[in-house]
Amino acid sequence: MDDVPGWFWEVLDTARPSLAALESWLEAQPRGVLEDYALAYLEAAEALVDFSEGVTVDGVVWSEDSTEDLCMWVVGQGRAFWRSTVEGAWELPDAAQAYLGRSSPLMWEVTQWDEQVRRPEHAGYRSPGTLVHGVYRARFGQDLDERLTDG
Repeated sequence: MDDVPGWFWEVLDTARPSLAALESWLEAQPRGVLEDYALAYLEAAEALVDFSEGVTVDGVVWSEDSTEDLCMWVVGQGRAFWRSTVEGAWELPDAAQAYLGRSSPLMWEVTQWDEQVRRPEHAGYRSPGTLVHGVYRARFGQDLDERLTDG
């Protein structure tokens, strides 16, 4: 949990709820900062639960992909929301209800991101966790996931 750098949370919390503000910040950063942002985002998500174990919501164990999507969404809610979830003050199934737009004790804590981006090439990346991938691809012509696993 302490592996997630403070600057990452500052960026996310300052930009929220404007994806365009995050887009502007990402576009101004060097390659290494984009890579560090992507790694911090993933580390924060992985601190919540082992994706392969899934999360049980309404008696159903979610798939690894669905669990990862939920955890990435929790990170996008910012440092306070994430910390409350990772420390167990809030339960991941309650976060899942809020994620699905259902009634949840956490629904008042949720901030919906404005999905508007300025550049058309980023239109397919409309979340704070995926936008960095679109910016990276547009700026450097490389897939960020491949770059991170290579190196």
